[in-house]
Amino acid sequence: MIHVNGADDDFLAETVDALLARRGIESRGVAVALDGEIVRRSEWPSTPVPDGSSIEIVTAVAGG
Repeated sequence: MIHVNGADDDFLAETVDALLARRGIESRGVAVALDGEIVRRSEWPSTPVPDGSSIEIVTAVAGG
């Protein structure tokens, strides 16, 4: 089990990149924190999401 933005999600032994793709999240304008640490976009394909981890996915929204 992992926690994504405060909600439980299945643990699938995947990378940050794969998790975003599975959830249908485009990478543009997105920031990801894994257990409170920002993960650089260049590291998403090689950063595993461990079982029990907490992930925050934040999307920038333009507006005024």
